[in-house]
Amino acid sequence: MLITVLFIIALGFLILIHELGHFLAAKAVGIPIQEFGIGFPPKMLTLFKKWGTEFTLNWLPIGGFVRAKERQDDNEVPDEMLAAKPWRRIIFLLAGSTVNILFAILIMATNDYAVRKRIDHVLIESIDPGSPAEMAGLENGDQVAAINGDEISTAMALVNAINENMGNELELTIYRDGETFTTSLTPRTPDQFDPLEEGSIGVRGIYDPTDVTYIQSLANTTIGFYYLTVGIFDQAMELVGLVPMRNILEDSISSDISGPSEVAGSNTVWYLASISFSLGILNLFPVPIFDGGKILFALWEMLTRKRVPINVYYILNMASLGAVLLLMVYVNVRDIINPVIGAVTQTPIP
Repeated sequence: MLITVLFIIALGFLILIHELGHFLAAKAVGIPIQEFGIGFPPKMLTLFKKWGTEFTLNWLPIGGFVRAKERQDDNEVPDEMLAAKPWRRIIFLLAGSTVNILFAILIMATNDYAVRKRIDHVLIESIDPGSPAEMAGLENGDQVAAINGDEISTAMALVNAINENMGNELELTIYRDGETFTTSLTPRTPDQFDPLEEGSIGVRGIYDPTDVTYIQSLANTTIGFYYLTVGIFDQAMELVGLVPMRNILEDSISSDISGPSEVAGSNTVWYLASISFSLGILNLFPVPIFDGGKILFALWEMLTRKRVPINVYYILNMASLGAVLLLMVYVNVRDIINPVIGAVTQTPIP
């Protein structure tokens, strides 16, 4: 129940900043906005009026919306957004997803930078219950200084040491709260755990003790989200029977690159960032109900000098809405039948 409430709050906030992106872009390109709503109708009250826009508070406290100024008695072009030149519409439509994607990258980069600046050894972010790591007394936030007396200076060195010693007892030197102690554990062999659910010793989210700049954290996080984007499109393409992007791009994908889930920081930050990023990417899909589909309409108009008829526009929107709802039902049923690790769960580390 708590997870559901947190998801609704997070989604509402992220939809609100998505719509704020649309609003600011509309002001920049000269598309009049009649209403900026916080929450969804019915309307509770008008907060104030500014720049020709009515700012309202609505009864359903989830997200928000922007409503372009209506054009009275114009059946073909019912509002000023559709009346705007195609390039103005494209900027307006791109702005919402851009804000969501940038927000995700910035909060993850900030978290990555803050964590890396305060650690001296390889940091373990999270411990799985009942795992060898928990039984050895490890806790969230512990730092691994050495294994069998050999210094561990990078996350990859930790992973390699574990992979090379499955089934063999290891002595770990742990740094915690300014003190150092040793403990022992035995990494599980592949037949003793499910790699989709846990790692060999049961830890998630590991950080290198590197003295990074904020720009480096920003670059690393951007690269990580690139691979997350590949994963999102993988799932979408597999659903419609196409070859996944990961197969197409397999030569360019390096297993040494840590995606954002492997340097996720706190679960709260990763939870918020992953939803924001997914919301941004989803809205760029070339489906009429999403911003990406409306961008396609604008591009069509730019290329052909012909506007998509408003009745066709509405029919395609309704048809795509039905298709998306059916897809959601299919995905949820498939997930119940064959559940997989959640997108907001940190990736298990060997």
